[in-house]
Amino acid sequence: MTPEQNRNTMDCDAISEAFLSLHAQDGFSRLPPSSLLHDSVPMSFVMSAGLIQVENDLEKIVEQTGGKFAFTQPCFRHFDMKQVGTDPTRLSLFHMSAAFHIGCSERETVLPRLWHFLTDVLGLEKERLWVTYLDDGEFGRDEASYRCWRELGVDTSRLVGLDQEHCFWRQRSTGQIASDGKKCGPHTEVFYERPEVVCAACENREKAPGTCRCGRFVEISNSLFIENYIGDDGKLIPAETVFAECVLGLERVEMVLRELPSVYHAHRFSTWQEQLSDIGVTSAGYTTQKDIHTIFDHLYAFLKLTADGAPAPGKGGRKYIMRKLAREAMERTEDNHWDTLKFLALVASDQPTALEHLLEEYQRFIKNRRTQTQQKSNKQHRMVKTI
Repeated sequence: MTPEQNRNTMDCDAISEAFLSLHAQDGFSRLPPSSLLHDSVPMSFVMSAGLIQVENDLEKIVEQTGGKFAFTQPCFRHFDMKQVGTDPTRLSLFHMSAAFHIGCSERETVLPRLWHFLTDVLGLEKERLWVTYLDDGEFGRDEASYRCWRELGVDTSRLVGLDQEHCFWRQRSTGQIASDGKKCGPHTEVFYERPEVVCAACENREKAPGTCRCGRFVEISNSLFIENYIGDDGKLIPAETVFAECVLGLERVEMVLRELPSVYHAHRFSTWQEQLSDIGVTSAGYTTQKDIHTIFDHLYAFLKLTADGAPAPGKGGRKYIMRKLAREAMERTEDNHWDTLKFLALVASDQPTALEHLLEEYQRFIKNRRTQTQQKSNKQHRMVKTI
């Protein structure tokens, strides 16, 4: 099957398998994903396909793998929940494939393989791919990445230098920092251009890839080269052990590969899209795309997190996040007059624990909603009586 034939049928699982298989051919060991419930983020869930999953056992893993390993990790970012539906690429729970090479940060060991994967294995058009790299007043220009991309044939017109805000990664104070300090280094991102998305600023190149949320440029890959630590004074300290990481956003790759309008049209949501008509939601209805995207996103995250062992909705920490996911979805289904119970039963039909938690939360949600409605009615009645 040719890449052109492949691209219309490949979903996230197939893209992940292709990425991991390619790295396995180059000597990378395949590791399993970690649970979304990780000790380093006790109040939330795993947020990226990074060293967090392996840091505690890194020496052992390096010994077993030679420092070259790859895996695909589900990630959840609670701080992205408010952004869901504001652009075609935003999800709170998504999947990333990642490949690490501990002890090496040479661009030639990462970028040629990535370029081959994107253009030869997946068959993405080279003229649609744009690349950003670090070009910063403080940290300088990442000449190594720029030179490597040029050698791969990327035209200078599609190579965009950006400052440290966009192309310099540093480890944050999120409880995921190793005892040896905050790791940092330049990164270079690959974007896929969708010319069908009309945006004057992007078309006229007034905005660079990654700086506009119109959806014309979709970030699909990021390669990090960690070569330093950053001190409290902001100065760079050479790291004893360098490493490179290449990550792929699977839902976004599926979106551009299959030419879908958004990540919410990915294969995993296709059944849900079809089930909307079963509960009376039609294309001529009043439900906005933002509401549909939020409902899909939050319920999918709820199901995935529950399957990984997340607690039932409640107060504080992970329980609060689960409640927020459920209630924000239910608020939209009720406001849009969906048959909420029927839809919950459809999407969670094969996950009895998640369905039980959702139904229990729905009862509490409806009770609170009725109480609030009654309080509002009583207040209005008192105002009328006073007048």
